[in-house]
Amino acid sequence: MFGRKSRRNVFERDVRIEIELLTKLHGENAAQIAAEKAARPTNRTRRRLVLEEAQRRLSGQAPQLRKGILTMIFG
Repeated sequence: MFGRKSRRNVFERDVRIEIELLTKLHGENAAQIAAEKAARPTNRTRRRLVLEEAQRRLSGQAPQLRKGILTMIFG
């Protein structure tokens, strides 16, 4: 219920909803608007992460691969 998989599913849903709203309201400028909204200092961490991910997907950038602990330690 509260595991990593569940949180990831909620995060993915929030990103999809944000992408839909931004594209519906702003069309081709959606990626730029998402970046501007993510840069606002009043955003909470979760909101900022959702907006950053939406901006990354809207601009067509490749997904960021997260490094594992062993890769961080041993390079």
